[in-house]
Amino acid sequence: MADIVRATRADVHALADVLADAYEDDPVWEWLVPRDRVPRLRRFFRDLLAMQADRERLWTDIDRTVAAVWCPPGEWKVGAGDLVRNLPVLVRTGRSRLPLLLGMLQHMERKHPVEPEHWYLEFIGTHSSARGTGRGSMVLGALLDQADASGLPAYLESSNERNLSFYKRHGFAVREEITYRSSPPMWRMWREPGNGTQGS
Repeated sequence: MADIVRATRADVHALADVLADAYEDDPVWEWLVPRDRVPRLRRFFRDLLAMQADRERLWTDIDRTVAAVWCPPGEWKVGAGDLVRNLPVLVRTGRSRLPLLLGMLQHMERKHPVEPEHWYLEFIGTHSSARGTGRGSMVLGALLDQADASGLPAYLESSNERNLSFYKRHGFAVREEITYRSSPPMWRMWREPGNGTQGS
């Protein structure tokens, strides 16, 4: 894990900018937040990442060009308290499409595998200025080394078809393509421990 660092609250603003940039042209986020997407995503990720930094689930590279939210086994579920605390930012992010945003989050949670125990990659993104440099692969590879060391699988949802090959190179396989109402597709992906990485 020497190539990556656990981020703190001091990194939240910079990493929120990273994820807002990374998800600007994401099809699902374009559908959920059709207007003023980048500033609204920036606010959304600032609140989310502050909470995840406090829980030691936020990782980055030394230059703060990659952000990843990596949930340990058994800690992926969104509690009622978390939802209440996050409701103001969800309202600001979703605005008139808040019911769709909440519905999407609930749909994803219902689809989330319960067994066996697994690590959950909730978000990962690389700033556009650093894409193609291998930094995203470096961060993801280090996190998956942690999963392999624990002997446990990993799970994620990809909301952009363009990223499927990236995750497949790291040992993930598509389990299911899902949609919510008229949303673009998302892909549920699973990785068995020890699958290794290619091209990282």
